[in-house]
Amino acid sequence: MEIYYYTFTGNSRRIAEILASEFGGEMREIKSYKLPYIIWLILSFIPFLGVKIDTQPPSGSEIVLCFPKWTLNCPPVTTFLRRYAESRKIKMVICYGGFDEKRYAEFYRRLALKCGALTAETMLVKRRDIKENEEVVKKKLIDFTKSN
Repeated sequence: MEIYYYTFTGNSRRIAEILASEFGGEMREIKSYKLPYIIWLILSFIPFLGVKIDTQPPSGSEIVLCFPKWTLNCPPVTTFLRRYAESRKIKMVICYGGFDEKRYAEFYRRLALKCGALTAETMLVKRRDIKENEEVVKKKLIDFTKSN
C-alpha cells in the first residue's frame, strides 16, 4: 500500500503519518505550486481543474490518498487521479472542517472511477477530531484501510 497526501495546513499529512506508522508504508507528498491560500480558494471553485504536480509515481496497485476538502475541487488531487488512478484500488481519506463534505467525497469517488480506478472508496475525517480525538480517528483509519 502506498500512502500519498496533499496538504496545505498539515492535517492531511498527519493522517498520512498515522497510516504510515501503523502499516509501515512510505508517505509520498503530492507537491504543487506554493500559492497563497486565497489563490487556492479561488482555484478550488473550478470543477475538474488540475495543476502541475510533482510526486513519485505509484508502483503498486493499492493507493491511500489523503487530502483536504476544499470548495468544489482540490486541483493537485485532480491531477494526481488523472495521472495515476488507472488500474488501481484507491482509498481516499478526506479531511474537512466545513460543509458539503459528502458531495465532495462522492465527486472524488466518481472521478477516480472515471479515471480508470478499479475501486474507489472514501472516508471523511473532521479536522477538529484529529486534534481532539486522535486515537478514535486512528482506529477508524485503520479499519477503513484494512477493509476490502
